[in-house]
Amino acid sequence: MPADNKLKAFGFVYGQSGTARGTTTSSGVLTVPTFFGNRVVYAIASRSLNGLRNNNADPAANTGVGTFVWCRQITVNPTNPTTARFRVYRSATISAASAVTTLSRKETLATAITAVQVDWLAFGY
Repeated sequence: MPADNKLKAFGFVYGQSGTARGTTTSSGVLTVPTFFGNRVVYAIASRSLNGLRNNNADPAANTGVGTFVWCRQITVNPTNPTTARFRVYRSATISAASAVTTLSRKETLATAITAVQVDWLAFGY
């Protein structure tokens, strides 16, 4: 999805923001085009959806078993310096019965996950 240029009206020359949706690589990398002229200096991203999963038997019913992703910026690719790159991690609830405890969650690298949607903010020039 394209960058949100509305912020430029406020003098936000060195920043871009937007929403991106994509698939992570086998190493958990999600790339976001920022449309800067030269390079990305710093970027952050957060999950823009609620992370709740639907029940297979009844898609309208929510199970309460959620899968949340969180992102960490990784180094800029020198061959494409205007693209922000994030390592994506998945925090999934193991079971609905134990969803109230923090011990029931597992943290893993989000490898080859489709339809990861993030809101992002990047600074660059």
